[in-house]
Amino acid sequence: MMKSQTLIRSNQFADAHKELTTKKALKLMVLTSYPERECGIATFSYDLISSLTEKFGRSINLVVCAIDHEKTIADYPSPVAFVLNINDPASYTNLATKIAADKSFDGVLVQHEFGLFSGEYGEHLIQLLAKIDIPIFTTFHTILPDPAAHRKLIVQLIAQFSTALIVMSASSKNILVKDYQLDANAISIIPHGTHLLSLKNEKELKYNHQLSGKRVLTTFGLLSSGKSIETALFALPEIIQVFPNTIYLIIGKTHPEVVKQEGEKYRNSLIDLCKELNITDNVRFVNEFVSKKQLEDYLQLTDIYLFTSIDPNQAVSGTFAYAMACGCPIIATKIPQAITLLNNAGIVIDFKDSAQLAAGAIRLFQNPAYLKQLRLNTLQTIRPSAWQNVAIKYMRIFQKYCQFQSKNLSFAIPAYQTNHIHNTTTDIGIIQFSSVESPAFQTGYTIDDNARALIALLEYYDLTADDKALKLIPIYFNYIERMQQKDGRFLNYLTVDLKVTDQNFKENLEDANGRAIWALGTFMFHSHLFDFKYTYFILELIEKAMPRIVELQSPRAIAFTIKGLSAYNRLVNEKSITLLIEQLADKLVVHYQANRTKDWYWFEATMTYANSLLPEALIIAYNATKKQEYMSVAKESFHFLLDVLFEGEHLRVISNRTWHSNTIERSQFGEQPIDVAYTIMALQTFNNCIPSVQYEEKMAIAFDWYHGKNQLNQIVYNPISGGCYDGLEETEVNINQGAEATVTYLMARNCMEQELRKTANIKLKNVTHLTQLKHV
Repeated sequence: MMKSQTLIRSNQFADAHKELTTKKALKLMVLTSYPERECGIATFSYDLISSLTEKFGRSINLVVCAIDHEKTIADYPSPVAFVLNINDPASYTNLATKIAADKSFDGVLVQHEFGLFSGEYGEHLIQLLAKIDIPIFTTFHTILPDPAAHRKLIVQLIAQFSTALIVMSASSKNILVKDYQLDANAISIIPHGTHLLSLKNEKELKYNHQLSGKRVLTTFGLLSSGKSIETALFALPEIIQVFPNTIYLIIGKTHPEVVKQEGEKYRNSLIDLCKELNITDNVRFVNEFVSKKQLEDYLQLTDIYLFTSIDPNQAVSGTFAYAMACGCPIIATKIPQAITLLNNAGIVIDFKDSAQLAAGAIRLFQNPAYLKQLRLNTLQTIRPSAWQNVAIKYMRIFQKYCQFQSKNLSFAIPAYQTNHIHNTTTDIGIIQFSSVESPAFQTGYTIDDNARALIALLEYYDLTADDKALKLIPIYFNYIERMQQKDGRFLNYLTVDLKVTDQNFKENLEDANGRAIWALGTFMFHSHLFDFKYTYFILELIEKAMPRIVELQSPRAIAFTIKGLSAYNRLVNEKSITLLIEQLADKLVVHYQANRTKDWYWFEATMTYANSLLPEALIIAYNATKKQEYMSVAKESFHFLLDVLFEGEHLRVISNRTWHSNTIERSQFGEQPIDVAYTIMALQTFNNCIPSVQYEEKMAIAFDWYHGKNQLNQIVYNPISGGCYDGLEETEVNINQGAEATVTYLMARNCMEQELRKTANIKLKNVTHLTQLKHV
């Protein structure tokens, strides 16, 4: 198949759109250590700034003031625009003067660690904060209990000059309240961020690193005695006795400050200990500052991550969080982060207790099924701390205290990403469910998913000309063809070994049949992009299904079919199809009239799933027939639905736990991504027929639901994998990325792309017109 026309790429439209719709951004200075400096807070700040910028695009402008004692601005990349020289006390006052002179800053974000700032307990920072008259947000990275008097005073003064304080754990907040007498209401908890990443095959990674057949224990980070690596080394002989194929990876350079003070004394002592314990062949030192990709590969091939810090006051660890983000089951000493997070994701041991570590590792190695479950639990536990979610939490705090209008805040639209769809599609079709990102092959295939996938990929290909879609489109079409029976009906379910399941004969498959017609009609509408032979194949399948269409009774099956027939008829323009659309639409009107009351304007006694589909189908029928009754019912029912779904600037779709009616209280959780997508598609259809700013605004609000504007303030779409999470539950997001959620997200993304291009074209035309007027 070959595309018959050249399309302008998505990013060209996006760039034009951004230039033409620039709003005032929230501008903040971030006072922090920053790369190229090698330290944990520098890495943290880089990741935080990157995530805020990627998440909110032009809504935010972050300028960095790097904390240093030897480097200048010339040594740093953008966005570093200032350097605070901690060796020069006057540098603090000079920076305050610069902030005051630049009236564009809305606030200052300080990343605080006592070792970063000069003076006793970093007291020189106070003279800077005291001179700043815009909101100050301070993130405390380390909070020690039972502080000395001067340390306590410094923290209290920082709090006094700060508009809001941020810590990374509940234990840190408790210490600030109890030991420093700070106001709990001024302290927010935002966890240490973690990276989303595409999960890789563990066996392949082990093979690539010459670790095939090995059981891998891993520790990483800048090396110092505080990590107590010897705790793990003393445990290793006992582990090796049961599992001789165990390898312990110790990844990371020695901390630069440690090198300055004592050179490689600590590392050499560990090497000597390995010799003494006769475990040298089972320990591998990776003495380098590994890249992000290298680290992710090492962690994803790790069977158990070991965290052996001896500091009970270490509230959080970036290395610990990073290991969890890679799905590592963890054995860790009792730092607050481990106690909080490892209830069902690992094992907590006492400090310096090698015997507990050995017993825990042996128990996990002896139980592979439990180890696998721990890996899944770890990913579910840590996912709320993804950097995208952390960025949302920071932005909520900035918004609360800065003079920044909410209308200026918008989520950046992620770039197209279809890797997960490719990874979960076989030669037969797209697999129904996934375990996180891995296709759950035992769940087989459905026509529901493959029909939706065909529609999504057709529209995606039309928008992007991405040739990789050409591999998938025939697969989804062939699945629909495979499942059509001699009488024209479509079966739904197929196992991976190509067996038709009993489920096909126990369920009402009307909705599945409606989706098949929707997909075929959409393919016919886009058939000019492909080999002409597909037109004949589509016609054959639709004609075979025609006798069954008139029998449909399910409102959603009718609505899907109307969408498919309308798309089909936009190309063939047959009067018989128009009459069939009218016949089906009349059935929807009958449903509406039978259930409508003075305070219930709906097609059924309850609102269930795919609700937006019903009024959308009627307005499509109106476009095909010009029958005014369809328009009237469509508008009345759709506006009633919108009043139910939208609460101010938030969308909350009907829960799959309890349906909605006048007598049933709505559940506060159980929201499904598919219903968000159908809402967006319906809003677009209505806006195309009867343009309204209201529809455009609600489309944007609904699409933002995927990216964090929901009741949990968490992302439901994974921009790294291109997968969409399966649902929004009461306290967490279900991080499995099944076909239904993923494909319907792509449908919604296609709608937003179409609207973006339409807006960009209009604005570009207006700019051209204004330019011509200027020349006149």
